Amino acid sequence: MSTDNAGQVLFQVQDLLRNSPLASNESGLLAFQLLVWAQLSTKGKLDLDSTVDAALAHGATGIVDALSRLALTDGPMGQAFGDAARRAQFSGDYIVSAVTAAKRLADGGIFERFSPADVVAHLPQIGTEPVTVPAEVARLMVNLVVKGDQSSVYSPWESSGQFVGALLNQHVSLYVETPFSTPLPALLSLFREAPTEMVLANPLRSPTAIKGGHLQKFDAALSIPPLNMVVSDEAAMTDLYGRFPIKKATWNGLNVLHIVAQTGGKAAIIVANSFLFGPGRDREVREYLLHKGMVEAVIALPAGLFNITNIPSALLLLDTQANCRKVGFVDATRPYFTKALNKGKTTLVNTNAIVSFCSALMGEQSVLAADALDDTLAVVTPVEDILGNEASLQVDRYVMAHEQRNLQAWLRAMPTVALEDLADFHNPIPNKDRNSGAPAAIEVYEVGAADLPSAGYIATPEKTVSVQLSSRRSGNAEEAFLRQGDVLLITKGSVGKVGIVPADVPPAGPGGWVAGQSAIVLRGRGQYGDLRGLGLWMRSQMGRDVLAGITSGATIPMISIQTLRRLQVPVLTLEATHRAVEVLNREAEIQRGIEALRTEQAGLSERLWNELLN
Repeated sequence: MSTDNAGQVLFQVQDLLRNSPLASNESGLLAFQLLVWAQLSTKGKLDLDSTVDAALAHGATGIVDALSRLALTDGPMGQAFGDAARRAQFSGDYIVSAVTAAKRLADGGIFERFSPADVVAHLPQIGTEPVTVPAEVARLMVNLVVKGDQSSVYSPWESSGQFVGALLNQHVSLYVETPFSTPLPALLSLFREAPTEMVLANPLRSPTAIKGGHLQKFDAALSIPPLNMVVSDEAAMTDLYGRFPIKKATWNGLNVLHIVAQTGGKAAIIVANSFLFGPGRDREVREYLLHKGMVEAVIALPAGLFNITNIPSALLLLDTQANCRKVGFVDATRPYFTKALNKGKTTLVNTNAIVSFCSALMGEQSVLAADALDDTLAVVTPVEDILGNEASLQVDRYVMAHEQRNLQAWLRAMPTVALEDLADFHNPIPNKDRNSGAPAAIEVYEVGAADLPSAGYIATPEKTVSVQLSSRRSGNAEEAFLRQGDVLLITKGSVGKVGIVPADVPPAGPGGWVAGQSAIVLRGRGQYGDLRGLGLWMRSQMGRDVLAGITSGATIPMISIQTLRRLQVPVLTLEATHRAVEVLNREAEIQRGIEALRTEQAGLSERLWNELLN
């Protein structure tokens, strides 16, 4: 079927409603309902008195009455046309010409040329609607999990109808469970020959696929749950079906665990990137999935795919019946997999290569798709290595450019040490102790990302804050103040910026320096007491590249402190440290000269006019 100009099919009907009181998204939905109604009439799937021809004989009133009867039908038919009569009534006499156009298109076999899923993809979207999965992503997910020997598919949170649309020609029963009152899944289900059941319910709080008091198991699952919502512990604590081995999981983790509990095979789930690398409860879920051998592949998705959000996301491919001891990682954010559309939107291309790669992981193909996907696009990593890497499933931790891979090889070939073995980590003063009006509060200078120079030492910062040194702070309160030779590293936002504290830093107390909230303080100890050489290396291009390799997140880049602690950094000899300090001091000397020249430059004009006019 063709996908080009599929939007014109919808336009042919919707344009005839442009002068009606309906908003664009409402008229678009009504136009598609009319197209489906006309198609069902043409194919003889309706009672004669409910067909388009019978309704047109009675004008606008006949159309509204016929749509009202369809809405009273049980099952997907009633769900598909639930609110169509109201929209038709609001359209006035324009509805007659719109229905006539829909009938003409259906009689001409329009859905033999265009897939209804591609037509519905052009419906106008509004910001309050759920995130919808693009048609090409839905097809990719179906190709990854639906095989010939399967008979049932579960689709929780389905709202766009695209999963239903991608299964139009698949002879599998489909169970859709969603709290969103939208007719799109039901409308598309009317094009399927296989059975489709749709239930209006919250899958997490009130699962409905229950048989004999137990969860029903489906052969495959497809889902895009709402991304990064906040959920209380109630859903897990009141669960009757043993869905949540990690009861304190986040929203993302609970949805993954719920789908795993209802799937006896493969599941394709779109998750927020934060689930892939987050610490704590998300990490527990990832470790559970990895230990159980359920993680088959992770596919990073590009920005601009979804209708109302740019939250970084990925496609998580699970298999609850397998024992995966290796995981495939695919970086679909690379140009090979993306095509730019208008208004900052993106579409996926070359998805067959992803399917081939994932099929080869489980031996479903004899030849790995490495012919098409080199190690800058996809890699396979043992589960043991992933577990040793904080169970991180973030794709760019494994799929990297050749330059980054060569850098990692270079580091492995030289003496290195974990950063935590040569430096103490000191967190900044917490927000609750900042801008304090308490009598014991003192005024200090705060060093932020903007204060970290590209060369030399940190100069006196401009920002002052009032802080109270909490008695609950672990260790000596004076440890919160920066000391000579401390290295500041920005771990959130302007990630990777590095600063080195000079010898003339004020002492602890009023007027002292403290780190900003986005920084971590590295303080040398023992034989590695002088970290200035390390700070200079971290500020170099090589050091920045190494730090980039452990940076997570796209909206707000960040470095996990736990990952930073384990970061392997070069072991500098005493001679190398001395030479690095010489370079650092020379940088500082040059910087002082530059500042002096700037001061002189700024005063030249003023001195001239003072001499001439005074």
